[in-house]
Amino acid sequence: MKVVFNIARAELRYFFFSPIAWFVLILFLMSSAGIIIGNLSDTAVQQDAFLELQGDAFRGFLNTPLTRMVIGKGIDTVLMIFFLYIPLLTMGVINREYAGGTIKLLHSSPVKTRQIILGKFLGVYGFVCLMILIFAVEVSILTFSIKNVEFLHIMSMVLGFFLLAAMYVAVGMFISSLTSYPIVAGIGTFVVLMLFGTLSMMFQGTDYVRDVTWFLSSSGRVESFLAGLITTKDLVYFVSIISLFIIFTIIKTKSITESKSWRVSAGRYLLAFAIAVVVLVVTSIHGLIGYWDVTRGKINTLHENTQGVLKQLDGSPLKVTLYTNLFGYNLINGVPTARNAYLWNFWARYRRFYNNMEFEYVYYYDVNDGDSSIYLTYPGKTLPEIAEKYAEMNKTDLSIYKTPAEIRSIINLESEPKGLLMQVEYKGKKTFLRTYSDPEVFPNERHVSGSLLRLMNDTTPTFKFLTGHYERSPLKFGEREYGNHAMNKSSRNALINMGLNFDTIPAVGVGAGKFTPEDVLVISDPKSVLDKAIIDSVKQYIDRGGNAMFYSEPGKQFIMNPILNHVGVNSDEGTLVKPNPQDMPHKFAGLIAKKGMDMADEQPFFYVKNGIGNSCSTSIIGASLLSYSDTTGFKVEQITTIANNANTWVERGTLVVDSAAPIFNSAEGDYRREAPYPVGLQLTRKIGNKLQKIIISSDADMMSVAKGDGKDYGNAFYSYTVDNRFPVYHNFPVPTDIWLTIKKAPAKTLKMVLQYVIPALILAAGIVILVRRKRK
Repeated sequence: MKVVFNIARAELRYFFFSPIAWFVLILFLMSSAGIIIGNLSDTAVQQDAFLELQGDAFRGFLNTPLTRMVIGKGIDTVLMIFFLYIPLLTMGVINREYAGGTIKLLHSSPVKTRQIILGKFLGVYGFVCLMILIFAVEVSILTFSIKNVEFLHIMSMVLGFFLLAAMYVAVGMFISSLTSYPIVAGIGTFVVLMLFGTLSMMFQGTDYVRDVTWFLSSSGRVESFLAGLITTKDLVYFVSIISLFIIFTIIKTKSITESKSWRVSAGRYLLAFAIAVVVLVVTSIHGLIGYWDVTRGKINTLHENTQGVLKQLDGSPLKVTLYTNLFGYNLINGVPTARNAYLWNFWARYRRFYNNMEFEYVYYYDVNDGDSSIYLTYPGKTLPEIAEKYAEMNKTDLSIYKTPAEIRSIINLESEPKGLLMQVEYKGKKTFLRTYSDPEVFPNERHVSGSLLRLMNDTTPTFKFLTGHYERSPLKFGEREYGNHAMNKSSRNALINMGLNFDTIPAVGVGAGKFTPEDVLVISDPKSVLDKAIIDSVKQYIDRGGNAMFYSEPGKQFIMNPILNHVGVNSDEGTLVKPNPQDMPHKFAGLIAKKGMDMADEQPFFYVKNGIGNSCSTSIIGASLLSYSDTTGFKVEQITTIANNANTWVERGTLVVDSAAPIFNSAEGDYRREAPYPVGLQLTRKIGNKLQKIIISSDADMMSVAKGDGKDYGNAFYSYTVDNRFPVYHNFPVPTDIWLTIKKAPAKTLKMVLQYVIPALILAAGIVILVRRKRK
């Protein structure tokens, strides 16, 4: 090793006497400081501006944790240009020995070829490490400029920087050994480094070869370190590629001193390459990969709630079949060329905790019955003719796509929109896992967890909506209906995609109206009087301890009150109004009380509980005052209220919402109250071992698609009434690195010093060293 270090020291000294090396060092420092300290300066300007504009109302960069947004984004940008500098340093590292004739002296000395190559690698890499260490000083300054900065995350970023630099040096050194022209070596290094970044997109449509190019590609490797996720797979990748190109350089250099056939060198290259590929493939097998998520909130790891669902699986195979429709949405994410991206970018996080998964792929073309849009778009063409052109446009092989008749003989997809779709199978049970027409495309943890719970449980909770009296329906999608948040399979937020079922029933207790302990009764805004049999059956359902949700509307209180009175609640006559010049008087925001936010872990509630927001609200369109007592054994608590003020009252007279604003008239029975007006209630009581839960709202519009499906309430009512088992929430801890400790003026000064003053001093030092060297 002494010989290796002596060669490395000599190589390192060479760089300090090379104008190009000094030029690269200074240019890198100026550009990196301009990027990363520029991020700091820009963020400091924003923080000062927000503080001046909002004062104490500004709560920091809540949605942009600064470790990632200032330091991480800065390092990411620096790495994007870093590969431009390395070829300038490595382009002459081997070939200058040939040009100067010193290679003969090296070969005639007792020094071995591998010692020469290792020494040169360490020498060049030593200079590159010096560049990175100076850059790391800039990064360390940023760590003192961010409150509660994530040190481990930063160390992961810097580690990725060092590993990527070592890979670049190894590649550049090998290219330098292939040609005697430094410029050619520099350009060749550029090309090879770009090739490594794009290998993951090459031959992805070819079986077996796709895995080789995917595992050899550098794309996404250092990004894992920047994200704060260190894996053995990525560590082994960098070590393998670095070793591979060092070995390649040794083989090339040694072949010049030997009189053996070129086949010998070719065999050595192939053997080294094959070993590297095998190592990369084996160390990328799920179950053999080690993970270390260094982020404070463990954002690169499945949420503990999702992990809890996966732990319920008993080890049996989980089979996932991807159905890709040539005419469907998200086609580009389902074609064979996207297979590795699908497996590694989506499923790898789940396979980390449950590896017994099997994957199949089915390609087809078809349209739903009655859908003539594609024929209207391409008049006079048959479906096979259209499919042929679609395949040509999307550069995919039509022969792998099943015809409509073939796919329909395999699976019935008529109830689905026939886009990119997954079917998950576990122990004989099957369910669909859908993709969505948004930038995220693939389902998130709530959808995967909900689908798995469907497969593991014998029954699935079903919300059964009473029908037959013009009620709101979960199966319809009009502006007053509930179908968007309940049954819209194309909506990421629909509960059908998170493991819950919905149905309509004409009566309670008979036929489809029979309930399991998991089911929930919903009666929303009936417009005709309920007959006594239905009212009695609902009362019996309540007396048996069934969970329920009841929605009434002003003007129709008499329809729902027979049921509400049974639990000690009354929807009083009149309509709450709050005249304003911008909208109708019966429209306003309903404040969600703390008890309402305790019902579920909806994200708006989570933010308020963690100090990110002040309050949560829902949109009210016409509500009546709910009065109540605890005489029926229920504990009644307010969850939605309207603030009391001089401009709010209960209007008992005739209310015309699209005319002149109403005027308070006590003679007509209008009245105000001192306490907030309750328009939403939560009722609970203990029956045996079960806690019975009932939700009552005097406004049914709040849960309609027209008013944002409950707005901040989201799925809270549904989650609460099924004991928070569905949906499976995955709110990660709120970041704490949301404040800078530096003002804009010092930040600008710091940027000036690091970007210009320090490089100028280094330039002066370099000139002095080079001049003194020249004189000697």
